[in-house]
Amino acid sequence: MFGKKKPEEPVVIEKPVVKEETPARFVPSRVTTIGKDVTLVGDFITADTLEIRGTLKGDVVSETKIHIAEGGTLNGDAKATDILVDGQVDGRIVISNIAEISDTGSMQGALEVKTLVTNPGSHFDGRLSIVPERMKPHVDVSEDASAIEY
Repeated sequence: MFGKKKPEEPVVIEKPVVKEETPARFVPSRVTTIGKDVTLVGDFITADTLEIRGTLKGDVVSETKIHIAEGGTLNGDAKATDILVDGQVDGRIVISNIAEISDTGSMQGALEVKTLVTNPGSHFDGRLSIVPERMKPHVDVSEDASAIEY
């Protein structure tokens, strides 16, 4: 009773599990973010999804998606597969799939899109062209890239 030690239970050490990183081609989408306190002036071309939390003054091309976050602003033209507008956009926008303007989103200018989704409270002022089908844009992200091809 007193003074007797209980036998210690053996300690089992498990072999650590090492997770291999997922190759980039299997990642659904990588994201490039323009931060909340950042103002970027100039054209922006990316193969990744682009999230704008700050301000972009210039044209933007994304091979995948563009997300203008609440409080974010895009002043310029844009081409992408999809766009989600929670902030403000002023320019000519060409989207090959879906454009969504949320209840906090505001868009001015021209929009060419396959499918437009608007939510109660959203704002759109401009020219709208619904096109039945567009090819996905091909983005050349090399240093000397100057155009987008469809």
